[in-house]
Amino acid sequence: MAGRHAAPAGSKKPVIIIVVAVILTAAAVGAALFFMNGGFSMFGGDDKPTQPATTAPATTAAATTQAATEAVVTQTSDGGEGSDDIQQTTAEAPAPTETAPQPTTIDIAIPTEDSGEVTYFNATYIPNGQVIDLSTGENVTLRDVFGATYPEGVLTFNDDGTFTDTINASGIDSGAYLVQNGQIKATYVYDRNMNITVTEWNGNTPAEFYIIYGGSESGYQVFFSEN
Repeated sequence: MAGRHAAPAGSKKPVIIIVVAVILTAAAVGAALFFMNGGFSMFGGDDKPTQPATTAPATTAAATTQAATEAVVTQTSDGGEGSDDIQQTTAEAPAPTETAPQPTTIDIAIPTEDSGEVTYFNATYIPNGQVIDLSTGENVTLRDVFGATYPEGVLTFNDDGTFTDTINASGIDSGAYLVQNGQIKATYVYDRNMNITVTEWNGNTPAEFYIIYGGSESGYQVFFSEN
């Protein structure tokens, strides 16, 4: 009777198979984890740096470059965007050079006669359009005397004994003068005498005169009236 209730001899095989399968599955999972984590690195072995180790320096370098760029922009600008300030500084034109003023005093020694009071006056004169060619005796134009660039200037006498001449195209000329015995004696700063003959007076001030430009025989007689 006892033989009927005894367990069969091969009843433990399914259990062994299940245990082996579990072990193999665990081994496969362990091997997969081993290779996914870089081989022996999980046990302290030598390996190459992982991706996070290389990402951090790159991020730091990018941040450093951006900070340096912002520092340069800040140094080159006074406020607002640096590029706008740089463009405004580049486009800013240099200050113009001022023309040197004319001297207020002119030191020219004009010879005087032994007798006769020396006087001065204050008046401005312009060519009245009458011009005579002394070589032919014919009337000509002011452009024949002063050229095509004649600027239509004036001749001004000041009561301090100086005068200015803007009639010549060369610019502003100046000099000194005096009146004595009904004659005007005038000399430019470059030591050239002005040949003036007064034809009409208005008290102590000339009302009309003429100046000879060029030689007394081949020059031009230009008449002036008070402006």
